[in-house]
Amino acid sequence: MLFIDFKNRIAIMRNKTLAVTMFATVATLAGCDVVDPTNVTNPTVTEETFLGTPNAAASWARGVERQLAVTVDEVITGVEVVSDNMFNNRTLFSKVFDIPQIEASDFDVRNIQAEVHRLRAMANQGLTVVVPGDDKATAEVSAQLYFARGYAYLLGGELFVGLPAEAGGPVVAPAQHLALAVADFEQARSLSGDATLSAAALLGVARAQYAAGNRAAAMAAATQVKASNASLIRWAQYDNVDGPNNAMQFAIFESGQDEFQPLPRLDFLFPKYYSETAGDQSPIAVLKGEEAYLILAEGYVAQGDVTAARTELVSLLDLVDSRPTAQIDDRGQQRGRRGGTWIYPNTSNIMVKASPTAEARAGLVLTRETGLVTVPIVSGTSVTDAMLQGATTVDEMLYLVYLMRQEIFVAEGRRMTDLGIRLPVALDEALVNPNVDVSDAALTVQMPNFIPQQYQLDGFTYVDGDLLAVIMHDMNAVLVTNKSSSEVVPFH
Repeated sequence: MLFIDFKNRIAIMRNKTLAVTMFATVATLAGCDVVDPTNVTNPTVTEETFLGTPNAAASWARGVERQLAVTVDEVITGVEVVSDNMFNNRTLFSKVFDIPQIEASDFDVRNIQAEVHRLRAMANQGLTVVVPGDDKATAEVSAQLYFARGYAYLLGGELFVGLPAEAGGPVVAPAQHLALAVADFEQARSLSGDATLSAAALLGVARAQYAAGNRAAAMAAATQVKASNASLIRWAQYDNVDGPNNAMQFAIFESGQDEFQPLPRLDFLFPKYYSETAGDQSPIAVLKGEEAYLILAEGYVAQGDVTAARTELVSLLDLVDSRPTAQIDDRGQQRGRRGGTWIYPNTSNIMVKASPTAEARAGLVLTRETGLVTVPIVSGTSVTDAMLQGATTVDEMLYLVYLMRQEIFVAEGRRMTDLGIRLPVALDEALVNPNVDVSDAALTVQMPNFIPQQYQLDGFTYVDGDLLAVIMHDMNAVLVTNKSSSEVVPFH
C-alpha cells in the first residue's frame, strides 16, 4: 500500500507541474499577467454570468484563498531547498537549488513567480471587477481580497530581485512591493470586523516593514500585535480530496523515500507536517505571533539594548512552549539509508556541532525507528533561557535571534530571505513583457558572496554509526559577521 500511495503522490505532483507548465505557456507569465481572470474559455461561464450568480464576490474570495494556499505550497518547496534548512536527498524536486544555482530560465523560478503573480492577479480581479459587480459583496470579502493581494506583494518584496507589480509593467524594486503590501494590509485592517484577520493583517504590516528595514514602523506594528493577539496563527489550508495538496508534507514525511532531509541540528523539528491517517493534510502557517517577538528583539539589538531583546526572547520561549506538539509515527524515515545522496544522523545519542569550532550539543536528533516521536507542529526552538541569559553582547544576542528565526520558521519559506538570497525575474517574463529585456539585471540572482557554494550550505561531516555530526558552516554566525551587509539583517 505504501508503494501505491507513493506512486499516486508522484502522479499528483507531476500533474501539478504539467498544469503549471501548460498555464504558463498559454496565459504567459508573471507581469503580463501569470493569469488573466477575464480570459474565460467556457462559453457558459462568462464574466457576465458569473457576476450574476448569488454571492459572486464571496465565491471569488474562496477561490483566492485556495490560490493563496497553492502559492504558499509552491514557494516553500522551492525556497526551503535553496536555504540551509534542508537538502533534496533524492530527485523529485530541484537538484540545483541546493548548490545553490539559480537561473532565470529555471523551471522552479518560473513556477514560484507564476503563483505569486497569479495570487495578486486573482485578488486584484476580485477587488476591481467582482466586488463592484456584486451588490451583495461585503466589506469583509474586500478585506480578505486586500489581505491576499498584500500577501502576494509581500512575497514579491521578500523573495525576488524585483518583479513587475502589474500586468505587462516594468520590474519594480522590492521596496515598492513591500510598500504596496503595507497599503493593502492596512486596507484589510480598516475593512475587516474579524479580529483574527485584522491582527494577521497588522502582522503582515510588521513583516513588510521589517523586510524593508523600517525599524520604527515594524516595531510599532509588532507591539500592537502582541497587545491584540500575540498567539495568532493565520493558516493556509490543504485538502487531499479537493486540493490543494501540501507538497512539503509529502517531501518530508509521506514519500517513503526521504526526499527532503533537514540540517542535522534541525532534526528535532521534523516532520512538522504529517498525517495520522492516509490523506490528512497539515496546514501551513502564513503568519504567526512569534514574528512580533522576533521583530522586537532584533529591533532592540539594533539599538544596542541587549536587555530588552532578551526580555522579548524569554517571553517568546513561553509562547513557543505553549504551541502544540504531536506524537508522530515517523519510522518510515531512514535519513538517506534507502539510496539517498547523504546519510543523516538518526538516533538521539548523536551530538551535533553547528560548525567545526562550535560546542557539541545534545538533543537535536531524534530516534525514530523504535516508536513515536514528539515534535512541534507550529513552532519549536533549541534556544533555552540559560542561553539567553548567557548572551551579553549585541552579536551574541543577534545570533540567538537568527537561530530562533531559523528554527521557528523552518519549512515555512523564510530562511532564504534571511540569508540574503533573492530569486531572479523569470526568463519567460522578458520573452513576453515589452518592459523587461533579457539583458535586464533583474534576471540575475542575488547571491551574497558569503553564501557557501557547491552544496556546502547544507554540508556536514558524518559517518553512519558516529556519535557526532559536524556542520560545515554555521550560517547564523555568518549572518552576524556580515550584519552590516545591505543584503541581510535589515535593521543594521
